[in-house]
Amino acid sequence: MLSVIVLACYLACAAWLASSVYRAERTTARGQRVAGLTLGVIALVTHAVLLWYSLLANPQEALSIAETASIIGWLIALIALGLSWRRPRFAGIGAVLLAIAGVVAAMTDEGARTFALKEHNWELAAHIILSTTAYALLTIAAALVIALMLLDKRLRRREPLGWLSILPSVEALESATFQALGAGFAILTLALFSGFIFVEDLFAQDLSRKTILSCLAWIVFAILLFGRWRFGWRGRTAARWTLSGFSLLVLAYFGSRIVLESILGRHWG
Repeated sequence: MLSVIVLACYLACAAWLASSVYRAERTTARGQRVAGLTLGVIALVTHAVLLWYSLLANPQEALSIAETASIIGWLIALIALGLSWRRPRFAGIGAVLLAIAGVVAAMTDEGARTFALKEHNWELAAHIILSTTAYALLTIAAALVIALMLLDKRLRRREPLGWLSILPSVEALESATFQALGAGFAILTLALFSGFIFVEDLFAQDLSRKTILSCLAWIVFAILLFGRWRFGWRGRTAARWTLSGFSLLVLAYFGSRIVLESILGRHWG
């Protein structure tokens, strides 16, 4: 029941934020944005309560896939709210991100835990926090680059923008994309570094697939950021590299974990 309330709050927040971008009257638009942000804060707090109860239910067991996605969604919602508050023109893309967060929040109760953690320590907690934060930032970067591709395609064809008019300019989207990529890449670097230090036996814990794919994603993002700095990569080139790196990251965590837990019946924790 609580997950349904969280979803409803997120969707209501997204609707108010998106409508505020359409408003020509500045006063009305500001009021709608404030109302949307207020609903977003309520959704964020309720989502946190949902996660808290879910995690306390089985504190000795590993997070389910749905719970992990929900935590990432909570971080995405937090960043989206901050972005919509600091940059009103980004309220439209913030609305999209909040709607995504609402969908994953609604799945929090569905993932039953079936694996127990072998150990609990601050090193593992730090690695999980770094990994989920990096994943959230890189998910936002992927969402921004998809929005950028849609907007660029519509502009090149000189077609009416339609609902895409809630998005900021191409230049603003591109700048925000690389800011998210830079921050996500830095935290992903720390997450991988912490994993290599804190994980005692990489292969005994069935982490080899996850680690290899994560390192490949790191290499893709590193090449992209170097290409942006050295050669000024942008547009379709940057989009392809971003989505390729993000796809590898999805396979690294969710893909390999689904295979490991659902098919092989093991857990890497």
